[in-house]
Amino acid sequence: MKPDISNLSVAELKKLTDEAGALIESKKEQELDAAYDRITEIAASVGVTLDELVARGNKSSKTASRKPVAPRYRNPENQQETWTGRGKQPRWLAAKLASGANLDDFLI
Repeated sequence: MKPDISNLSVAELKKLTDEAGALIESKKEQELDAAYDRITEIAASVGVTLDELVARGNKSSKTASRKPVAPRYRNPENQQETWTGRGKQPRWLAAKLASGANLDDFLI
C-alpha cells in the first residue's frame, strides 16, 4: 500500500525527498559492498586476486582480435590518402565516387 502524500505541505515533501535521497544512497552503498564481497569471493574461489580478475576483464577482445589490414585503395591525387576497404569510406573517395568514378579505379 502506498502512503498518501497528497496532503503534505511543500516543506514536508522536501523533507521526504531529502530522506528518500539519503536512503537511496545508503542502499546503493550496501549493494556495492555486497557486490564487492561477492566478486572477491569469486576471485578467491578460482585462485586469483581481485586485481588479476579486473585486469582480465579490462582486456579488450576487440583490439586483440582485430589485426591491421593493408590499404586496398589509394587517392591518385594524394598518395598519402589510403583506405583499407573497411569502415566508412573516406571523404576523398566518397567525393570521387559521387562524381562518377569507379571504386576499382582506386585499387592499389
